Amino acid sequence: MKVSVTGDVPATPELSPLERAVVAVALAADGLSTLRDQVACTEVVSRTYSGVGFVTKFQVPADAPVAAPKAMPLVVMGRHSQLPDAAEFLLELRGGRLHSLEAYCYEGMWPGDETGFSLATKAR
Repeated sequence: MKVSVTGDVPATPELSPLERAVVAVALAADGLSTLRDQVACTEVVSRTYSGVGFVTKFQVPADAPVAAPKAMPLVVMGRHSQLPDAAEFLLELRGGRLHSLEAYCYEGMWPGDETGFSLATKAR
């Protein structure tokens, strides 16, 4: 279990494999191409684990294109063999730019091995 309440600066500014997969699913809808373009130049500035999830904060360059005000990423749900129930992933925007990714599980503790997640969008 990873626990950090200080907003650790990651060893590399790249998205983790899980973060990259979640962002791809969250931005798979029509009308989100500008946000998909932002992913290529987005850097991770902090990643905070709580024991039941994490929050990763991003930095998008000031010259990156800004998404339309109505752009809305999809909510992503995840299943993992070490969790008794689903996990939820929320991609937050601020001013048309990727801002953060929040992940949390409904029951249990966040898995130490994040490779086992299967992802799908949440039905609206």
